[in-house]
Amino acid sequence: MEQHTIKLTSFNCKSVKRSVDYVRQLCQFSDIIALQESWLLPTEIPYLGNISSEFSFTGTSAVDTSSGMLKGRPYGGVALLWRSNLFQCVTVLQCSNPRICAVKIVTNDRPFIVVCVYMPTDCSDNLPEFTDCLSAVSAIVDECEVESVYILGDFNAHPGELFFTELSNYCDEQNWVCVDINRLGLSSDTYTFISEAHGSRRWLDHCIVTQSAISSVRNVHVKCDVVWSDHFPLILECNIGVLTPRLTAAPLNNTNCAIWGDRTKEQIAVYTQECDNRLRNIHFPSDFIDCGDKCCSDSSHEVILDNLYRDIVSALSQSAIVSKGNVGIKKKNKNRIVGWNRHVKDAHWRARQAFLVWVCSGKPIVGTEYNNMCESRRIFKSRLKWCQDHQNQIQMDIIASQHSKKDFKAFWKSTSKLNVRSGPPASVEGVTDHRAIANIFRDHFTVKPSIAPSCERVAGTGAIMNRQVTRISALEVAKSIKSMSGGKSPGHDGLSVEHLRYAGCHISRVLSVFYSLCIAHSYLPIDLIKTVVIPVVKNKTGDLTSKTNYRPISLATVMAKVLDGVLNAQLNKNLSLHDNQFGFRPGLSTESAILCLKHTAAYYVDRNTPVYACYLDLSKAFDLVSYDILWKKLEGINLAPDLIGIFRYWYGNQINNVRWAGTLSETYRLECGVRQGGLSSPSLFNLYMNELIVALSSMHVGCHIDGVNVNNLSYADDMVLLSASVCGIRKLLKVCEDYAHTHGLKYNTVKSQYMVFGVESKIPSVIPPIRINTVALERVYQYKYLGHIVTADLKDDADIERERRALSIRANMIARRFARCSKVSKVTLFRAFCTTFYTCSLWRKFTLKSYKALQVQYNNAFRALMGLPRYCSASGMFAEAHVSCFKATMRLRAASLVRRVRASSNSVLEMIADKFCPYIAFCCGLHTPSSTVVSTLRNR
Repeated sequence: MEQHTIKLTSFNCKSVKRSVDYVRQLCQFSDIIALQESWLLPTEIPYLGNISSEFSFTGTSAVDTSSGMLKGRPYGGVALLWRSNLFQCVTVLQCSNPRICAVKIVTNDRPFIVVCVYMPTDCSDNLPEFTDCLSAVSAIVDECEVESVYILGDFNAHPGELFFTELSNYCDEQNWVCVDINRLGLSSDTYTFISEAHGSRRWLDHCIVTQSAISSVRNVHVKCDVVWSDHFPLILECNIGVLTPRLTAAPLNNTNCAIWGDRTKEQIAVYTQECDNRLRNIHFPSDFIDCGDKCCSDSSHEVILDNLYRDIVSALSQSAIVSKGNVGIKKKNKNRIVGWNRHVKDAHWRARQAFLVWVCSGKPIVGTEYNNMCESRRIFKSRLKWCQDHQNQIQMDIIASQHSKKDFKAFWKSTSKLNVRSGPPASVEGVTDHRAIANIFRDHFTVKPSIAPSCERVAGTGAIMNRQVTRISALEVAKSIKSMSGGKSPGHDGLSVEHLRYAGCHISRVLSVFYSLCIAHSYLPIDLIKTVVIPVVKNKTGDLTSKTNYRPISLATVMAKVLDGVLNAQLNKNLSLHDNQFGFRPGLSTESAILCLKHTAAYYVDRNTPVYACYLDLSKAFDLVSYDILWKKLEGINLAPDLIGIFRYWYGNQINNVRWAGTLSETYRLECGVRQGGLSSPSLFNLYMNELIVALSSMHVGCHIDGVNVNNLSYADDMVLLSASVCGIRKLLKVCEDYAHTHGLKYNTVKSQYMVFGVESKIPSVIPPIRINTVALERVYQYKYLGHIVTADLKDDADIERERRALSIRANMIARRFARCSKVSKVTLFRAFCTTFYTCSLWRKFTLKSYKALQVQYNNAFRALMGLPRYCSASGMFAEAHVSCFKATMRLRAASLVRRVRASSNSVLEMIADKFCPYIAFCCGLHTPSSTVVSTLRNR
């Protein structure tokens, strides 16, 4: 392994001019120096270049010189110094916050980011600013797409105090690590600051690193043998040779000319006409006359179906190639001006016309023609120069207008172009060959079944002879195509939903006949069910060389997706699920499941009865579905045998290849589990788990409210068991254990935990162990259930804090990316990203402090985005921009929840709906400024 050790030093110098000699001493053994409290004026930043000739620099000033004469001493300011001959490829990252400066360094194809921060003083009034600084750093990291990051500085976060708690929570959510705390330990009596006033020792300076950078840190220590400032230097020794090298991101080279891409209206019209001509000539052989309405077992028909599928794909592909030709295509000007059509085109046309008139008039040097020519040219050039000077602003306005028009495909496509994409890592698990890496992921993504499958090989033409076949109508195909969202990556054949959406009137008829014939023969062409699997990074700042940091994304053919949608519609006609299953069902959501959990717990706690809640985690639940059991369950709901046959053939014969850096792995098949990304997969999984939910709900143990059984609540594979006693929870767990054993599922005993809701005085001091598979589960007092933090005392402060941090991240992201947008566009983006709080309508029991903190963060987010002063009137700025204030937003969310619950036909939600009148009165009163409400909040 390459050894390349560097030293990074963080030092609060308390005026760089006063401490310049000490900083020079740091330069003797440090390679990168992060300075805080430089106390430099904006015009004095170049002074950093006088510290050492071997170091380059960047810095910010926190001194506001706009008000004229300065009063008092300068304050704040941060700077970064780096050794010039060691780091030759350094990019200074733009930071609008004076408390932050950052650089991106690339050495030996190993990029990393170093950030210097100086946080405000630790107090509750400064908490929003502290969170904003962390979120601004997160926005920088997200924009650069560099996984190895070192964040050094004076965080003013002493262990056990407010800012340290906020920093710890933020690091947990972002998968960051406070490396000095991690390596030295809280019990090490480490300190980085000594108060000059009273001599107290505090640990205020820290270094935060991402998961990908943690392995590079070799040593962390504090240089306590100097008296240079009231802070001591914090030094990290890092081996950047272990950082992940990246391959150069090669431009996409799509050799498949049939890929849809960007097309003009003229090209689409030509494509539709070409498809009409080709599809109407698709030939359905006479061999199918006898098997059009009944199942057939003639194996020779499989070859004909293969040829028929290839004809359909060829018709679409050839039409796409022909239509893309030169029709409606204008040559792309590499130097084109952004905003030309909107701001310059008309002025250019007028200037051109005035010029031609002037030429026809003999090019006079005086007169009306000459004056018109000069004036029109002046207007044209002024508009052209304005566009050239404001290209970023115009581009951001275009992107924002796409979101405003709900053209989300164009919005996300344009947004993704803003980021500079890095290439894939040069190695995975120590392997550098692309095909070998693809095969590593192939083995990693292949799941072995817990229950041995039957040895019976699934072959085609397995339907029962002369049995009536399920016919797929053209209307069903058209509905399936219409329901699919566009802009998705194509399958191996290069066809996407746009190819079908614009293929004209014949495509639905042709596909309906083709799908019906496939069902009649229980057969699908291999090219149709072939899938390309793409490894996608889970944690962008994690270890990119670890295969466990990737999840598979399957790219199926568009023909398979349409068929899957049709089959899912047929399946749902026969599927009847228990009301305690909330996952992947129309009208229900994660919010519905969380509401039922909190309502049940509150119902019992209000009656002085504790509730035992067991959160169960199934390991790879979707991937461990046993096919033999699944087919029996499909038979149990009386699904047509020919539809079961097509499912069996599909799952038994689908072939997959992992694609990495343009190279495919060896082929592998599914041995268990529902298809990743399949439209029918959620329905099939819900069917697979439904029998367990029915069994639990039929038991006379656990929680019941008004005759409704709520001893279990599920959102897909996330299940929580509820009981008023340990004995009841044990009985429910026994049923889950038996079901998992017979269905090839496995419970994760580490992630499965239990909680006891209620007043501590009402809970037994000694709780008997609660076990699953003989392993005692851990008792927790806080659990993140479906993204919502649930606590044992049913207070919502922790979840409000989670959403406050999430709001800060979203606000800083759009403020950084769309800083040059117009105000109208910024208002649109704020409404889209900052006025929706996940599960905020479920907050009912919290303190005024946390509620106000979220409101302040909401107001500050709007100020930061719009560039308004920090202490301007909140009500005035929202009224002027016609944006709902925080309290109005919360009232809308609460009312929306009540409306949806009352309109639901779910039996559990119907039970809750009857009790919602007090809740809506409370929520509406909650966001109205009154002394009674404030008193209520304080008492909570």
